[in-house]
Amino acid sequence: MFKFEKSQAQRVAVSLVGALMLSAACVTAAVAPVKAAPISAQRY
Repeated sequence: MFKFEKSQAQRVAVSLVGALMLSAACVTAAVAPVKAAPISAQRY
């Protein structure tokens, strides 16, 4: 049957952390220009 070993768990954990960091970076990159825009700027 299927055996879940420690090395596989570590690989999954590292992948999850990397995916979360990449997601956070993408969200930050998408939100940063909106926060940097002056309040008086026209928004469409």
